[in-house]
Parts: sequence; structure tokens; C-alpha cells
Amino acid sequence: MSTTSAFPSPHSPVSFPLHVVFESDWGVSTGAGIAGGVDAVVEKDERGLPVVRGTVLAGVLREQAFVVAAALDRDAPGDSSEPSDDGHTWNDFVTALFGDAEHPRLVGFTDARLPNGAAPKRAVHEVVSLSIDEETGTAKQDFLRFFERAAACELKGEAALADFDPQGQPLVWKDSQVEAARLVLSLAGLLVRGIGSNRSDGDGVCHVLVGDPHKAKSPGGHLTVDAIKGWCRSQLDSWKGTVPTVPKAEGEVQAPEIPHASASGEEAAPPAPSRFFTAMLDICLMTPVVSYEVPLSNEVRSLDFLRGTVLLPWVHRRLRAAAPKDALVRDAVVAGDLLVSDATAVIAGAEGDSLQGMPVPLVLSRPKNPPQSGAADDGSTQPASPVGTTATNRLLAGEPEDVHKPLRAGYVFVPADCPNDSGNVVGHIGAPALVGRQSTAHDPATGGARSGQLFLVRALPAGLRMRATVTVSERLLDRIRPLLAAAFPQDVEARLGSRRLSGTYGRAQCGLSAFTEADPTLPGEDPAFTLWFTSDVLVRSPQLGPGGSLEDLLRTFRRAGAPVALVGQGDAQGSSASSPEGAFTAGVRHKRVDSWSAAEHQPRATRTAISAGSVLRVAPSEGADGGAVARRLAQLSVTGVGELTAQGYGRFVINHWMLKKEQIHLAELHQADFLNGAQTQAERPDADSASGDQEEGRA
Repeated sequence: MSTTSAFPSPHSPVSFPLHVVFESDWGVSTGAGIAGGVDAVVEKDERGLPVVRGTVLAGVLREQAFVVAAALDRDAPGDSSEPSDDGHTWNDFVTALFGDAEHPRLVGFTDARLPNGAAPKRAVHEVVSLSIDEETGTAKQDFLRFFERAAACELKGEAALADFDPQGQPLVWKDSQVEAARLVLSLAGLLVRGIGSNRSDGDGVCHVLVGDPHKAKSPGGHLTVDAIKGWCRSQLDSWKGTVPTVPKAEGEVQAPEIPHASASGEEAAPPAPSRFFTAMLDICLMTPVVSYEVPLSNEVRSLDFLRGTVLLPWVHRRLRAAAPKDALVRDAVVAGDLLVSDATAVIAGAEGDSLQGMPVPLVLSRPKNPPQSGAADDGSTQPASPVGTTATNRLLAGEPEDVHKPLRAGYVFVPADCPNDSGNVVGHIGAPALVGRQSTAHDPATGGARSGQLFLVRALPAGLRMRATVTVSERLLDRIRPLLAAAFPQDVEARLGSRRLSGTYGRAQCGLSAFTEADPTLPGEDPAFTLWFTSDVLVRSPQLGPGGSLEDLLRTFRRAGAPVALVGQGDAQGSSASSPEGAFTAGVRHKRVDSWSAAEHQPRATRTAISAGSVLRVAPSEGADGGAVARRLAQLSVTGVGELTAQGYGRFVINHWMLKKEQIHLAELHQADFLNGAQTQAERPDADSASGDQEEGRA
């Protein structure tokens, strides 16, 4: 999983406008068709208008940029095979700019889109094609083909330079380096002759114009081919005999310095934080976002939530940018002062509030063949239950008489407080449907698709709203409070998830609420506690290897100062006497957790985790102080239990009101419920580019 962004932050953005001016029909095909309709459709954005994805722009400009580098190195004074005096060549600069197998690229591209209100009357139309027999010169039988084409138009996008390296260190571009990057991109754009499919038939003829219209002295502030050519000629003269270099991080990466207690006790580690404050991090996806999951064959898969592993580096980096020399901010993660939870989907509640998704408790089940609405069991015409799902809480109910199936996937959306329930729906259940986009790699020599390089990318859809929790200690909040307005202005743009360097994925707008003191609710008088894990839990086995068993989890609670045991199994005060026969005391599942290291360019070791949604019914262990255990559990519910709690693992809630009900009525959600009410950048009147496809479907 990629955990750092290589795109500009709002602190010091370095970007260039990019225009794609098509002079003929064109179309970037998706490789898919419509049954009973056209055989090949063109790529479209969420407005139904044609688009050139950032992945396509990166590919065509990269190819021509190396042609530019070869020409500049060949025209250098002296032997063209020799590098410059400092050992650098233009080919090295272009390689670093666009990246290679060992280094991520330092330039990214947004999708090129039609500006709002500038779409032609018929932006997309259909054409007919057929195949000609080479021997007879006549049309072949059964070779009639319909496909889509987009009309000639001008698309707008952006090329952006990175300001952070994979280790999160800032990159400072000098003016000369910025001008060199712009020169390479401008020349590469001028060399592009066509984009999309059917270029051999005359489709896709275009000009790619990269640059600043003011510096290029474009008439009327519009980029033109002549203006870009004139600027490039003036720049070529100034670069004779010199070769640029790319910026490097200033200084070495400094490891956090956490003092440990010495044998004499003179240097003791600072006490662990005791008071914490929380804020909501609201995220609106502007483009599809890929949340890393292990690829399967030729499919790039995505989780239906964003791990704290993705969000924590982004939050921490912004704080470090605001306080670059502050040791407390630098060491905030390893010292336990900064924690970020997973981000899950958010929907609009019935009363205008926002409901955040929580993993379905793994103690819920529903009938395999539920009664149909309008036909109750007694034969009356009254509905048997409200529209949706009637789930049975197996913590409170015994073995059902009819056949039940467990609920193991999705999220429940319920209010924080128990509503007045009279048999009506008390919440919702569902999950955001992922959108898929088929892509293929192209052969730069032929311009055609490479054989066997077709793959499918699944991602969280654009327009989805998500929410995470940022938790900081009191001492850290005192230090960063004056910096929060600068570090997290309203609607900060972030690059999140995998494949974000492509420009097609990973753009999101984030907003951080005000911090309030975390006030964990203490359990009531019930001596037993119901723990509902809202994120995956990582624990260690006695051999210090990957754990994940129930015994490992209970052992972790004991080490954390909250000795508990399953109700009826070694507890002092809890009892299962009141529970019906066949009721559960726990609902636990396990899963593998994989991630990718962007800095090391390799997958991390697989971990075994207790899955989010697991539920335990526990009580203080024999001989333990029940009040102390309850207070410690309340504290752990804020910071998490187990390993990697700073990345959102190990979060749980205690005695949630929903798990005190034997029957829970949940309405089913559709994809529109997740996307309605979210405003993407494309819907804003002052925006020219934004996100990818949305897909209507059942969640």
C-alpha cells in the first residue's frame, strides 16, 4: 500500500496548465461495448463527456520526453556520448522526472476534461466500420462494427510536480529546475501527433500544449502552438552547455529519538499520554481511489474502506510541514501522540445528520429465506417486517427455529444514540460498490496494445464521502493548536491510495473539524462488557510471531492493563446463566492483511488479523478490580489495543446500544445512497477538471 504522496500539497504547488486540442474525431476506448449496441465505447467522466485519463497523458508525454532528451543530449557541445561536466544528461533528468522501476516519478497528470459549459452539442457520436477483404476488395461478411467517437474539442488538465519524496521528505524545486521540467513537457507535448484509437485512420489528431499562458505570451491568455514554440526556442538558447538536475530531499531522514530508561534511571522515557483529543477527518473523493488489496491475476483490487495506514502519513506530513523543526511533532507517531483511524463511508441520515459506517457485527444473522413484504406468517396482508433486513443478535438469542445465515460483510449505519424503536427501521446496512476500469499497456514502438497486458482496476467511486478520526494527545495538541489553520485549511486536496501517481486515481478533498476532548463512556452497571471491534486487530502470539487467535487477543488485553475473560470462562463476575441456550459469547473471524511499501518498492510481510466486526462478550478476570478494568477498557477504546494502533488498528466500542437488541431492523442501501449529496470538483462552477466514473448499482 502506498503511504506517501508524490504530488504537490497546498503549501507550495508547482503545476502547469495542460490543454489537449483535438482537430479530428477521437476516442480513448475502454475495451468494452454495450450489448445490442456499439461494439466499443469511449472513456467518459461522470458527466457522460469524453475524457483523456491522466494515465494516457503520462504515457504519451513520457514517450516523447525521451525523444526530446535524446535530441538535447545529441546537440550538446562535444561528444554526444559523454555526459556534462557534472556527470548528468538530459536523459537522466527525464528518467528521474517520469520515474523508473526503482524511483517514483516526479510529475503527475490530472485527467484532461471538457470544461463546464464548453461541451459541443454532440460530444459523442457513433460511426460504422467494416473490414475489407484484401483479395477481392469487397466488404467481408459479418464484419460490420459500430463504435463511438468524440467530436473535435479542447480538453483541459494539469501537470504537477512532486514536492515530497517517498520517505515524506520535502522536495524544493529551484526556478531553473521548474523551467527545465516545463521545457521538457512542452517539447514533448508538441511532438504528440495523436491520442486514442484508430489513429491510422486519421482519428485522434491533436496538439498537447503544456505551459503557462502568461509566460508563453499567448494572445488573450490562451495557450497556442505558436506561443509554446516561441517560448521553447527562447529557453533552448539558455540551456546550451548545461544540464538540469532534479531536486533531492534536504538532509537525511532522521529517525525519531525516543529516550529509554537507563540502568541508573537518569534518562527515563516520557510518560505515556493520558488525555486525548479527537477530530473528524471528512474526505470527499474527487476521483476513484484504490485502497490497496492484494492483486489477483490481472485484477487490481481495492478495499471498500481506507486504512489508517494511508491517512496517517498524510496527516503527519502536513503537521511536520507546519512545524519542521519540532521534535515532539516529528516523534508524534512513535511516541503515541498521534493516531488516525480507518475511514469508512458516510451517508446522510433521516434527520440531516451524517451516519458513519461501522463493520457489521459478526454475531448478526438473518433468515436464509426471509418472508416477503406484504405476507406475514399468519397469512394476513400486513407486512411481516419493515422493508429491509431483520437481523437477529445471536448474543441474546438462541438457535433460531428456521435456517439462518450469518451477516459477514458490509457496514451498518446507525445513530450514536438509541432511537425510540417501535418496530421501525433503526438503521441501514450496505457497502459502497466499487467501480471498475479496464486498462491496457501499449507498445511504444507500434502504438498498439501489448499482448496479454489487459487488466482491470477496481476503486472506490468518485463522489463517495468518508470519515476518519484523528486522535492527538494533550501535549501534542498544545503544540500544534496555533498551526492547525495553516496545516489543514478548508477543503485540502490530498493524494491517497495506490496508483495515485497515474492522475486518474487518488484525488480527494479533506477537511478536519475542531478537536474536542475524548470522553470515553464508561460501561454501565452490567458486570459483563460487549466489545465490538470497528477495525482489524493485530496481536502477537507468545512466540512473537503473527497471532490473531482469541487467546492472543485476551492476553493482549491483560498486558494492556485490562484483564478480561469470555463470559462464563474464567471470569469473576460475568455469567451466562441469563443467556438462552445456543447464544454466542463471541463472534470472531480472521483475515490476512497485506500492504505495499512505496519506499522499498516491495510488498510487506503478510499479517494475520482479527477481522473488523468481531464481537466479544467479556467480564473482568477472576481477582481483577471490575471498576479498574472498566476504566481501562474505556481508555483503550479511544487509542486501540494491539499493534499499529496509530494506523487505526485495534479500535472497538463498548456496550453499543444496537447489540443490546435481540431483533434489529435495517434498511438496505443502494449506490445512490452513498453518492447523493456529495459534490465532486466537476460539479463546482469554478472547476475544470475532476473525477472519474460513478456507477449506479446495488451496494
